[in-house]
Amino acid sequence: MTQPSTTAAREESEQEQVHEYAEPRKAPPAAPALSAPEAPLASVAAPRAAGGGAAEGAAPTGDARVAGESSASSDTEDDDGAPPQDGARALEEELAAEASSRPRSLVESLGWDAADEAAAGELRDLGDLAQLVLEVADLARAPPTPDAARPAPTPAPAPPRAHGQAGGAADIAVDGAPAADEGGMGAKERLVAALRARLFDAQGEALLELGPIVPDRADECFSIVRALCDGELGCRTHLVLTREAGRGKQRRVRLDVLVRLPPSEQRHLNLRVAVIGNVDAGKSTLVGVLVGGTLDNGRGSARMRVLKHKHEAETGRTSSIAEDQHLGFDQVGNIVNAQHGQLVSAAAGADADNVGGGGGPSRAASCSWQEVVQRSSKVVSFIDLAGHERYLKTTMFGMTAHDPDYGLVVVGANHGVTRMTKEHLGVAIALHVPVLIVVTKSDLAPDNVLRETLQQLQRLLRVPGARKRPFVVRGMEDVVVASRAFRDGFVAPIFTVSNVSGESMDLLHAFINLMPARKRWAQRSDGAVEFLIDQFFNVPGIGTVIAGTLVSGQVTTGMALQIGPDHTGAFKPVLIKSIHHMRTPVQRLLTGQSGAFLMRSLKRKEHLRTMGLRKGMVLIGEHAEPRATWRFMCDVLVLHSSTTMRCNYQPVLHVRNVRQSARIVRMDREVLRTGAKASIEFEFLFRPEFITLGSRLIFREGKTKGIGNVTRLFAHDEPRGGAPVGRGAGGGGPRPPPPAGAHA
Repeated sequence: MTQPSTTAAREESEQEQVHEYAEPRKAPPAAPALSAPEAPLASVAAPRAAGGGAAEGAAPTGDARVAGESSASSDTEDDDGAPPQDGARALEEELAAEASSRPRSLVESLGWDAADEAAAGELRDLGDLAQLVLEVADLARAPPTPDAARPAPTPAPAPPRAHGQAGGAADIAVDGAPAADEGGMGAKERLVAALRARLFDAQGEALLELGPIVPDRADECFSIVRALCDGELGCRTHLVLTREAGRGKQRRVRLDVLVRLPPSEQRHLNLRVAVIGNVDAGKSTLVGVLVGGTLDNGRGSARMRVLKHKHEAETGRTSSIAEDQHLGFDQVGNIVNAQHGQLVSAAAGADADNVGGGGGPSRAASCSWQEVVQRSSKVVSFIDLAGHERYLKTTMFGMTAHDPDYGLVVVGANHGVTRMTKEHLGVAIALHVPVLIVVTKSDLAPDNVLRETLQQLQRLLRVPGARKRPFVVRGMEDVVVASRAFRDGFVAPIFTVSNVSGESMDLLHAFINLMPARKRWAQRSDGAVEFLIDQFFNVPGIGTVIAGTLVSGQVTTGMALQIGPDHTGAFKPVLIKSIHHMRTPVQRLLTGQSGAFLMRSLKRKEHLRTMGLRKGMVLIGEHAEPRATWRFMCDVLVLHSSTTMRCNYQPVLHVRNVRQSARIVRMDREVLRTGAKASIEFEFLFRPEFITLGSRLIFREGKTKGIGNVTRLFAHDEPRGGAPVGRGAGGGGPRPPPPAGAHA
């Protein structure tokens, strides 16, 4: 009699905890169901036998006519009487409907400037990629046209290159295809322009979809794309998956082709993934298995390569930020960290370590970090964060200061969704970081417990505050479909893995390989240098080293920069002596990359130790005029508050790499409670900081939480309520001591 009320109370509690970090927004239209509620959950407990290959019931999205013809057969049962696996198809249809309601031109989707838009006018109507490939193939089959009768080719507009991308000639015929036709841009030119545009949009890699096309011409289309990519763009292609749709005469196929630029000097796509979740969920073990390639022995052998401190190894709990774990992929998606890129058992990994001289659990025949960086076209860096409630501020600092592209939420199948799982998921949602869910320890949890954990996750992700579309990944087709829609954060893929048996670990590796780039760092490469410092340490015999993320500009060895602000708000000149990126010495650090600098002061008789190095400082260009700020305005939303907030309330603010207590100087409301929106003026309590307009912030104090955006920055000597300053903030200068009761 009490079970219904208990379930309702549990669902209400889940919604409240996610709403603590989620902005209230009108709920999106109801999403079509994957299938019967129990179907995807039951299939996870007993995974689908076919890990990849063609999916018979998948409907194409690129051609409405073909999709309509095949819909009748795809909704029926298969020959063996089992219901069709239509999860990927339903998700594709939902995403196609959402995309059609928000039309964007190609130029708008790429974020080009007005000058680029005028040059790329002909690229707006490139049409379906498969149709362009077929046109090129038809032209190649046609007899050659005499030179006298062939019209003069019209040069194709060249869209901006990808970050570090080398251009290629656009007038080389493919298998005899003419360079241009009567329409201005020939079929081959339009195809090359489309491929180059997709590479630019994805920062050097793209997952192309060719189809639906007739099966007889699939190999021909792939050969055309491969020849163009190799000859024109200088990149490699790899056929990831061939999917089928329709039956009989209506049978069509779609080719999912991975196109990726080769590694060059310091040029590779780098993604940062923050690993979050409750304590004892297996976060460090999962990172150790993914990067090291050796399965866990059930007693924590895989996590030993991730944990940094002795007390972490003794307790098995992470208390710091471990960001030095990198997983490399080559041009065709093979793992670079190992010789064969395959997982081995814990016993085999231990034997390989003993043969190689020990050194802890590692991938058999593993490569050094320098080799991984040099041979990789794509590097995924994992930021392993703490899961215990005691280290929540460290986890929040890792989510704000390290600027992750994606979040990986780890849930233990035997423990289910806990309070800290909801807390970490709420932080990612508040920062607008797309998340994927990995349910570990599937070999320990009984089927009914695993099913209940997955049901809890689906309920949690579907609440209006989260606005996520949970999608259980069961095969390679699901991996491809989910990776296409992952960048916008609408889809939350769910994987069920085991770090001991290796169950579904190949699907997780494949998804990480196909994860798209989310931030366009190339647009900031020509800006002023801005490097966020998130840690510093002393190397015996070398000196003081700072580490962080370069969010704007480029830094080279021998460059003069400014570091600050110190406790007075001043910036001091320094010289970059050497640079390391992913444990590899380099001569230049590119925008969006994380690295470490060895510096020295440009002033005589001044040492770095006297500058008061700390987390939250920045490196700015030599000729810039940075200004630190004590006070700033921001528009905030109180997500949850256990008390009433008034003036002089002192929460802890997290703004990029800054973490400091601040007090409310004034606001446009008398009091603030849960759900209230207000414009607030904050004042730092201990020292000025360098923040920028538009920065997203999170403030907390106990169970009180809120989010906001910085809207105004005040100069130091400016009266309260005065006009704001521009980028940067008010100058330095000594401040009065903080009020009594203030805490850092």
